[in-house]
Amino acid sequence: MTPLPTHIDFIGIGGIGMSALAHWALARGIHVTGYDRVATRITDALTEQGADIRWSQDLKDWQIPDHALVVYTPAVPLTHPQLAAAIDGPWRVIKRSQCLAEIANSGTCLAVAGTHGKTTTSAMLTWILHQAGIPVQAFLGGIANNLGSNCMPGPADITVVEADEFDRSFLHLQPNAAVVTSTDADHLDIYDHADALTSTFQEFANLVDGPVYRAEQAGIEGVSYGLGPAHWAYADNLQIVDGRQVFDMHLGSTQVRGVTAGLPGSHNIENALAAACLAHHVGVTPEHIAEGIGSFQGVWRRFDVRAHGDDHVLIDDYAHHPTEIDRLHQAVQQLYPNDEIAILFQPHLFSRTRDFMTGFAQSLQAFDHVGILPIYPARESAIPGVTSGALCEQIEHAVCLNEDDALSWLTQHRARVKLIVGAGDIDRLVTPAENELKKQCDGLA
Repeated sequence: MTPLPTHIDFIGIGGIGMSALAHWALARGIHVTGYDRVATRITDALTEQGADIRWSQDLKDWQIPDHALVVYTPAVPLTHPQLAAAIDGPWRVIKRSQCLAEIANSGTCLAVAGTHGKTTTSAMLTWILHQAGIPVQAFLGGIANNLGSNCMPGPADITVVEADEFDRSFLHLQPNAAVVTSTDADHLDIYDHADALTSTFQEFANLVDGPVYRAEQAGIEGVSYGLGPAHWAYADNLQIVDGRQVFDMHLGSTQVRGVTAGLPGSHNIENALAAACLAHHVGVTPEHIAEGIGSFQGVWRRFDVRAHGDDHVLIDDYAHHPTEIDRLHQAVQQLYPNDEIAILFQPHLFSRTRDFMTGFAQSLQAFDHVGILPIYPARESAIPGVTSGALCEQIEHAVCLNEDDALSWLTQHRARVKLIVGAGDIDRLVTPAENELKKQCDGLA
């Protein structure tokens, strides 16, 4: 982005992708203002860094100079009074994806695409590069635990980005190398059908100037990675040692034995391989790659173990698609094979719940106990007949819960392993659940 603006106003500044851009701008001394609905830990962090955030949509509360750049997220409707005024006024107005592309395309862009695993893979890649001493700037879709942030502001020539398929945002990027982790059907409110989504991923891959590394199931052209020697990059000799996955990593003709995965689940070995491919592409040694994988501590709300004891385990996870729920179940069973599992799930979007109703039912059926909250609408209006109750009816042992009952249902449940799962605002229950479980333990002491 040259020349840099002196003032950026972010409409929807509290979103995970928008906040990363705001952190980047603040690190460069750019005056940052923005709108969001409510204060969160994300907006609190931006305020501490100097951002001026407003909570009102009224035009009288929106005062920015004509030279300011206005950046908005598609999660904000075009009818938002301040956004509508910006579009009709003298300001330059661009989407989040365009702003990200202007930054990333100015140097070496390493892009991580896919309907699952983007955030974990891009955060792991960023950590590998950072640990290897390679300057990097990164824009992540979650808060990386190693970094304590969703942004590494640089400056650096190498930029790691999540290439988001929603709204076809990733087609603004011009990557030097990329990963595609999966092309499972999703965002069918944007894409007419699954084939259209896969075709758009291939369109994205065609924009990449260098190699495209793709998972076996991705269904597009590229250099494959996965489990077993049929791939250019692969893992084999998988073992569980002291509760952690250990494997041998192969990158072409190079082999590193005894790599320890920082996260559970076979899908996280694939994520590690994906990150390794891009790190290898920019010259990181296999040994440094292995060190970075082993020391990676994950991402906030991605298999985030919030409490662990003899009587209970509490895990918070962002899974909001049947495939992600299947992977979560596999990872939990791998770690806790003899324990009952209770999942509290909040469906995300009416359209996604409608499109994958049967898939959600089949995935949730695998858990011992299932509680389902009302659907989180996000940007959508209700769809007749699409409710949590309709989903509950397809699962033999599921119960529908309202927000008042959900916390007590989970914390009082006899199951040792308790999961809080979903991409909406269900994370607000995590700290109260932690506190209640701690009280129970203290009472037993």
